[in-house]
Amino acid sequence: MLLMKKLLRRFSYYKQQMALYADDDTIFIYQMGKVGSTTLEHSLPNAIHVHAFYSKNHICPVRQKGLAKFGFSYFIARVEQELYSYLLRKAFKSRRKTKIVTLVREPQARNLSLFFHDLDAYLFAAHTNCVNTREKPLLTRCQKTDMLLDVFDCEFDHHYALNWFDVEFFPMTGVDVYSHPFDAGKGYALIAEKGIELLCLRTDMLTMNVDVLSKFLNQEVKLYSVNKASEKWYGDIYQQFVRSYKPTSQRQAAIKQSKFVKHFFN
Repeated sequence: MLLMKKLLRRFSYYKQQMALYADDDTIFIYQMGKVGSTTLEHSLPNAIHVHAFYSKNHICPVRQKGLAKFGFSYFIARVEQELYSYLLRKAFKSRRKTKIVTLVREPQARNLSLFFHDLDAYLFAAHTNCVNTREKPLLTRCQKTDMLLDVFDCEFDHHYALNWFDVEFFPMTGVDVYSHPFDAGKGYALIAEKGIELLCLRTDMLTMNVDVLSKFLNQEVKLYSVNKASEKWYGDIYQQFVRSYKPTSQRQAAIKQSKFVKHFFN
């Protein structure tokens, strides 16, 4: 009886979410995560916040596995996750017209912010090697001051942001943002294609484009700053890490030469 009630509650929740994703009035804040989208979400009451419609593009794979629990229940939960993702994709693609706001942020700053946002997951990954990022797990007795640098280098996906529009956004929407010009001086681009109305904004120029955002959404937008790393429990450690982190020349070159940076940051 308890299991049946639980299943009915889940079914009801999924049904509500599918209806919301198919609703003509819904605005999608569809972006790669840690680009200032929570601020935007809190400023738009009819918006849905999406990082990935495809589970393979989950923003933090270790977190995804943890949400699916462990043991035999893991397989059941993963099936449910995949089914839920499929239903949301189906609801999204059933729309005739869709308004999307997507944000982009300088990738190095975005990566550092996300690393600390999911710090517990990355430390777990390092100490268990559950995603096979190193030859053997990092010993728990290894708590040197440079441990976080090691974990950031090994466990974190530094290419996620650079590839997100190719592996996540394009397959879902059919819109290739790189085939449309982006005005780096103004910090935004408007794209209309295949039933999609898209406003692409640079996070560092968001406040100066509030009028553009308001016009695009046909509603007055007031931004409320939330989810700032400096205000979280790890704020001091984060600031120290940002000051001390020195990416390798190869990593710097990979970022600067990426089509993501060339397109959005010129």
